Amino acid sequence: MFKMKKRNLVSENVDFNDDGKIKSVDVLAPKRLNMGVMIIVLVMMAFGLVMLFSASMPLASTYKQNSTFYVINQGKYLILGFAMSLIIAFLPIKKFDKLPFFLLAFGAAVGLALLTKFKGSVINGARRWLLIGGVSFQPSEFIKVALVFFIAGYRSFIQRRRKKGKLIAPKWISQANFDAILDITLPGGMVLGCLAIIALQPHMSCFLILCAVCAVCFFCSGISFRSWIRGGALLVALSVIIGCGYYLFSGTEGREKLAKNFEHVFTRLNIFASMQEDEDETSEEDAEAAKADADEQYQNRQSLIAIGSGGLRGVGFGNSRQKYNYLPEAHNDYVYSIICEELGFVGGVSVMVLFWLFMLAGFLVSWQADSLFTRILTAGYTTLITIQAFLNIGVAINAIPPTGITLPFFSYGGTANCFFMIAVGMILSVSRSGRKRKTLKLVV
Repeated sequence: MFKMKKRNLVSENVDFNDDGKIKSVDVLAPKRLNMGVMIIVLVMMAFGLVMLFSASMPLASTYKQNSTFYVINQGKYLILGFAMSLIIAFLPIKKFDKLPFFLLAFGAAVGLALLTKFKGSVINGARRWLLIGGVSFQPSEFIKVALVFFIAGYRSFIQRRRKKGKLIAPKWISQANFDAILDITLPGGMVLGCLAIIALQPHMSCFLILCAVCAVCFFCSGISFRSWIRGGALLVALSVIIGCGYYLFSGTEGREKLAKNFEHVFTRLNIFASMQEDEDETSEEDAEAAKADADEQYQNRQSLIAIGSGGLRGVGFGNSRQKYNYLPEAHNDYVYSIICEELGFVGGVSVMVLFWLFMLAGFLVSWQADSLFTRILTAGYTTLITIQAFLNIGVAINAIPPTGITLPFFSYGGTANCFFMIAVGMILSVSRSGRKRKTLKLVV
């Protein structure tokens, strides 16, 4: 006897035989995970663990007396993250589209940002870490995931309320201005407030990444051009007023403290500018001044030496010289340089191709999304992972100033990779239960 769940049956497309029995019926395709995203992520995880082992072996042997220390720790977090992503992937994505969830995500993001600003541990001149149970935790990695979730949830909530005719402007303001405030000014102000706290830690790389990711989320949310102009103008005006007020009333001491807070930004810009100079055209005076920056440029120069040493095919897996304390953070921020040194141009391009494929697969899921919530989620998380990857690669090849960000799934960092896997889980959940399903003809 033919049985079919009602939610899978397309009842208006049922064919009958001459005797009145069902001949064929159109049904919705079964829910399936996007195997493209899954396979690409698994390949990056495996590739990343292999290269992390090679890059971290000297450091782990010297300081931990265990050459596998970093790769084992990374493996534990990746397995945990992968398990979490699978759990999320098999949950209906619509269950997350609730007002309490996105408000809780935003509240937690702001709370952690404030806690880090005032109680965080200072490492390398920046207050970006919290120490929880002896484990160093970087809240900015959670904030990246939380803000995308907040924007998706907020825009979906506004859309639902509008469809019900609930968001009617009060008499003292026009409907166009009211819509602009709800679409741009209010959520933009909330996001910028959280980003300002991150910038003051200071954590400018995270600030810039989130600015780009949040912009993509807003661009994907179907906001009218009129709201962009009116709401954007009001948001800029409020930001300028608040910024100027803070600067004027903070006093001389406050302004000096603020300037000192961003000294590292100018230092990194100076390193980048110095690296771009042609040494043959540098005057003796400039050359003498540049000597003072030699230590600051050391890491970038060693990164370029590592990449240049690799040539086309590399010096061979495990044969890197730069990882023997010549290139600082070889297992972390500059793992891409070790990949290029050991596997050459082929290895470096392979990593880039993997992230390009991930980006294409993620945006394809976003294109097929069946709601505003799912479209923003997939576009935001795909952008987050790919933009961070290409910024890390850009730093390694000296195409952009140093940022201090990691390469997803390759660089050492347990909590960061866990949150990246949560983002992947959200993308997989959308691919399974949050995108338009094809119609199949089932012959009985």
